[in-house]
Formats: sequence, structure tokens, C-alpha cells
Amino acid sequence: MMRPLLALPLLLAVSACNGPSIATQWKLRNFNIATADLAQTRFALGGPPWTMATPERATLEVRYWRDGDDESEARTVALRLQKAAHPSDVEALEKAGGPQSLAVIELTPASLAAARAAQQETARLKAEGAKTRGRIHLAGNLGCRREDIAAGPIPIDVFIHADDETGWLPLNSGLDVRQSAKDETELNEFLPPCPGRQARTR
Repeated sequence: MMRPLLALPLLLAVSACNGPSIATQWKLRNFNIATADLAQTRFALGGPPWTMATPERATLEVRYWRDGDDESEARTVALRLQKAAHPSDVEALEKAGGPQSLAVIELTPASLAAARAAQQETARLKAEGAKTRGRIHLAGNLGCRREDIAAGPIPIDVFIHADDETGWLPLNSGLDVRQSAKDETELNEFLPPCPGRQARTR
């Protein structure tokens, strides 16, 4: 299923009513995904103990096109995700207020190269005086559930490491995924059973 990238931590947190603090928004004011060093950009997600991060089961589809052209002429880049293993993240996230159960997510090496190529292409178009438009969608799932979804809130914590200069910043604490889903069907699609298990919502 393809859906708007509300599940991507940054957009998810920004779209929530209790989104990033003013301090976080200020520190991210100059962050531009089109020019950022994406090797330094990663997210951290944490949820209830019965959930598990599965970035390897998700793909970001980035579409961009010249402003004025039809979207059917868009160029598409499919980016894969993976769990990151940066030794300094554990201590840095703890200092930022994150629980130890957070899973850190980043682009795979191949996708990082593809993303950089897309950045270079959009920079070339900008240099030619052209404006670009774009869309980002998520295919697959960033997480799964080890057991049935219980009634009540499903809180998740979201942090971002935009670059080495800003370090880890909290985007959202206790964001209720249940409130973000329009119904139980969408909730089950957002948090499917983990591989090898069947589960249901109760």
C-alpha cells in the first residue's frame, strides 16, 4: 500500500498537534533535505515493548519534477532504509531524553548514493533557473507488532539527527499512533504482525 509519508518521523511529528518544541523547530530552521549531507541524517523511533522497528521493510519513494511540467514526467527515486549502528548515538539520545529502546534508522549505502544523485540533479535544475516540485511516499512499514494491538493509546517517541552540528533533537514524545490512524483497518496496516506471526486488534 502506498500512502502519504505521515509515517516518516519528521512529517509525522510536525503534523501532530503536540509536535516539536519551539527549541527544536529553531535548531532545524536551516535544515534543507535538498542540500543536507544525508549521511549524517537519521531518525530514532521508540514504541511500546510489543512493537519492533522494521525499516528494512519500508521504502521511501521520492518523486520530483520541474515546476510547470506534468507530474507524470516526474523522476522517481526509491530509497531503502536500515537500522543504524553508530556507537555514539546511545549516549547522545539518552542525553536528549530518549529511552534506551529507541531504534535508529538511516538510508542504506546504495540509497544514500541515489539520494545524493537526486540532490545533484535538483541543484542543476535550480542553477538553470528552474523550480522543482516533489512528493515523498512510504511503501511498506517502519514497524510491526509482536502481539495483538491492545485498546488505548499507542505512544511513540521520535528523535532526529539532522546533522552532526545540531546532534540529536526530540521531535515528539508520546505521539499516539492510534489517534493518527483514521480507523482500525489503517492501524492494522500501519502496524502489521511481525514476520511469522498473525495478530489482530482488540
